[in-house]
Amino acid sequence: MGWKVVMLLAAALGAAGPGVALPAHAADPALPEARIRTEVTRLVPPPWRVEEVTVTPQPGRGGPAASSSSSSSATSTATARVVVRLSLGEPTFTVEGRDGPLTFIRPVAAPPLEKTLNAVATVTRGKTGVETRIDLKNPEVMQGLGQPASALPGLTVIAGSDEARRLQDEREETARRRMAEEQERQTHEGALLSQVAAAARAEAERMEAERRAVEARTARITDLRAKLTGADRPARIAAYEAAMGGNDATLRQIAFEAAVRSRDPVLANLALKDWLARRRSIPIQLFATKEDPSSDQVVQNLGPLTVEIESFTPITGAVAARMGAPGYSIARPSGAIGSLAQTELILNSYGCTLALRLTEHATLDGLLRCQTLPTLIARVTLD
Repeated sequence: MGWKVVMLLAAALGAAGPGVALPAHAADPALPEARIRTEVTRLVPPPWRVEEVTVTPQPGRGGPAASSSSSSSATSTATARVVVRLSLGEPTFTVEGRDGPLTFIRPVAAPPLEKTLNAVATVTRGKTGVETRIDLKNPEVMQGLGQPASALPGLTVIAGSDEARRLQDEREETARRRMAEEQERQTHEGALLSQVAAAARAEAERMEAERRAVEARTARITDLRAKLTGADRPARIAAYEAAMGGNDATLRQIAFEAAVRSRDPVLANLALKDWLARRRSIPIQLFATKEDPSSDQVVQNLGPLTVEIESFTPITGAVAARMGAPGYSIARPSGAIGSLAQTELILNSYGCTLALRLTEHATLDGLLRCQTLPTLIARVTLD
């Protein structure tokens, strides 16, 4: 309230006439008490709480610190004495000892303990704004009173309390129980060793049975591969159909890979029919041709080409699908029909023809020809 009195006095004297002199501290800037309180609160650590902050201006210690031809560039400083009433927010303790996870503590202080903190606030106003500095004069009043229990390590318990004795008794009981268990374990060590030996024998028998199972499976796979690569076509086809009709996913995969890599068009055709019957979507990889320099840009603009299988008839090899890519209107998804003949798949869509043939690398390679696009190389990876 002191600064308000000063400002009122300054206004009154100004009204009296230009010949009346103002007190030296009348030019001090108004002290921002809310800001001073905020700064002081920031400097007070927990568990202390700020209950009251009293700001008393110190007339005559401020005034213009610097000036220039422009009044807007002047800098002024004001100081105030700050008295802060603190109260302890929660009890504090010191550590007396540790026992495993337990931390034994002693009370030091408890609410409603109050302290008075003195400080000096310096407020500087300039063209860059207002700067507030707080200098604590007796910060030691907030020190030496221990810490809250929540800031101490381990499970805190008051030394000498009933709870401390109970927890210590529990730890001792746990130690005795563990010792008894260890003695019992040693007493029955012979029986345990016998059990371990029996378990070792059982594990050896299990491993032997597993080894025999691995050998039997290896022999089955070897036999399947031998039949699929043998000279007898009926035997190859029978072995392939038996593997594909079974529930063993590994044997089905082996049979499929052997069939598409074989040079037998009949066996390869069966594998391609099985593959098409399982597929709902076929991604087509497109590549530029060296003969047409513009084809590289076309591949980049065209985007991914996809064939969505709508129906496939294994007996005739007829395929109905939708084929398209997002890059060109002529290649957007549209109806496509075609067929699988031996190892060659041909699909015709609006303005485009996709012709693919099985290669020895287990891929379908060929060309994509569209009326308004250069010819592109196409590839499908069989999986």
